[in-house]
Amino acid sequence: MIQVGINTVYLNLEQIKALGFNRVEFVLGRGRNREESLGEIMASIQKAKTMGFPFSIHLPLLVWDWYQEDYLSAFYLDEDPTKRELSFRLLEENLKFLGNVGADYYIIHFQGVYRYYQEKAVFNERLEAALCRIDALGKTYGVKILLEYFGSNFMFYEPAQWVERIMPYENLGILVDTGHLYYASILHGFEMLEALETLGKWASAFHLWTTKGDKAYSDSAYYRDYHHMVVHTDQTKAQGFAFDTRVVLEKIAAYGKPMVIEASQIYRGKAYFMAGIRSVLEFLETGGRHT
Repeated sequence: MIQVGINTVYLNLEQIKALGFNRVEFVLGRGRNREESLGEIMASIQKAKTMGFPFSIHLPLLVWDWYQEDYLSAFYLDEDPTKRELSFRLLEENLKFLGNVGADYYIIHFQGVYRYYQEKAVFNERLEAALCRIDALGKTYGVKILLEYFGSNFMFYEPAQWVERIMPYENLGILVDTGHLYYASILHGFEMLEALETLGKWASAFHLWTTKGDKAYSDSAYYRDYHHMVVHTDQTKAQGFAFDTRVVLEKIAAYGKPMVIEASQIYRGKAYFMAGIRSVLEFLETGGRHT
């Protein structure tokens, strides 16, 4: 069975199940009271466990006053040890609070945004130390921690490099995000589908969203205006989208790993958002085969 889910930013657990998804991802989200959101998420986690409904958790769910950075920022690889400790502390405090609540895996942003080159030996030492430490936390709390792929760290973006560095660790894994993979292909000049094949065979899970245009992140008007666009099976590169959605879905479905839609309703509104997720579900019901 193809494992497909969506996060809880726009839909609650009951709605997600009724639509035909067979898993859910809990995420803090933006623009709401964090304490209120956390209460709802924890109640939904208990409900999912009672239902036997598989779930994952995108960390962090808790953010304290001592953490003044954007809650989805990552400093594990920062040159400043004080900033590194901020990320490690935030991760460990979340793991202490949640422990092994039954999630299939946790997801973190790891590599940070460093669009410059550093001394390779020094960086690699810092990278290995960070991976070892996060893996040790996974062991301590009995959880699998997936590092979400981005190309925003110019010292750690090559797909083969991610596989080589991360896969030896028992409690770590790779999450491939289609939107961030597309932006990485722009930033570094590689072919997205080739990178998907390199990472996909090793990935533990996937995030699904798309965009338009040939610019990345803040350079892209589409990203600034719409952030994560929902995938729809009618979308093609010829229409200006990042990729042919059916082709990418077929490739990901073949790996047999969880995939989670991670998109906003901003682009073309709620009706298009719902049409997009329904089109994905219908396509995957056929076995995820592109015809």
